[in-house]
Amino acid sequence: MQNYYSNKKTRNHYSKRGFAERVVLTSIALSAAAVVTSLFVYFRPFTMTDVGTAAKNLYSFVNERINDIQERRRERIKEKEEQLAAAKRAELLEKQEALSPPSETVPYIDRSADMGEANSFNAEPVYIPQEDAVFIFMLDTALGPMLYYSQGDTRWKDYLYGGVDPMSSYGCGPVCVAMIINSFSPTGVTPIDMADWSVANGNYARHSGSYHSLIPDSLTAFGLNVESVEDRSVENAENLLRTGHILVALMGKGSLTENGHFIIIANLNENGNVYIADPANYENCTKEWDLQLLMDELKGAYDSGAPLWAVSIPEAEEAVPD
Repeated sequence: MQNYYSNKKTRNHYSKRGFAERVVLTSIALSAAAVVTSLFVYFRPFTMTDVGTAAKNLYSFVNERINDIQERRRERIKEKEEQLAAAKRAELLEKQEALSPPSETVPYIDRSADMGEANSFNAEPVYIPQEDAVFIFMLDTALGPMLYYSQGDTRWKDYLYGGVDPMSSYGCGPVCVAMIINSFSPTGVTPIDMADWSVANGNYARHSGSYHSLIPDSLTAFGLNVESVEDRSVENAENLLRTGHILVALMGKGSLTENGHFIIIANLNENGNVYIADPANYENCTKEWDLQLLMDELKGAYDSGAPLWAVSIPEAEEAVPD
């Protein structure tokens, strides 16, 4: 019993001693800090301006480090996106090559005397029952036979125009000019080729398809004659179709389409109606269209020669520079 009280007394003694030591040590540390601070202030005086400058420098340093980290992150993301886009393009090009048109004669589109109705015109692709959804048809135009391309063709419908927008919904511009260039210039191109050309030459409009400048810029670049048609009367359009021109028309929001949409007015029928090449709807290519209806539904935009262009093949002497 005596040992118990003796041990308890000893522990209390050391506990009090330890507390006193901590108090003394803390006081010494605080005194030392005060001395060091006083010496620093004495030998290195500073003002609030110095404090502000130091804070700004620190902020700039931290901000630069954050920007460097963010920039490296953006570069990694961009590199990954480019790799994915390149892989997707290689896959689509491989599919396109595998599904290229056969060497035998390409069939012509079977046209009917049915009249096209305004409410059937839409920029969204309409597929026809065809194996592999590959569209391989020719159609007659005022310039001669033209190979038809569709936005819904499996070879490029999923290709991302500008790396963002699927050709099936936004590719009417590249598909139209690809039809014309492939058929009436010395250069063979596909819709994918023209989508890439459009991006490279500043004619791609993100989430909106193509700028109107795509039509004159691309067709002129590939050696075709392109003129803006300011007289958009039925009589003038008929005369152009009779004299070796096809017409690229930008259809406006109205009864024909909910959004702007490029089509080709291909040739004039004997009864005054016309046939068209609609990249979004194969069935529209099989019907006759009232030319006045098309003229009435042109988009009310007048930049880059819109909404109507006449395209022709240069004469031999025009094609050869002096």
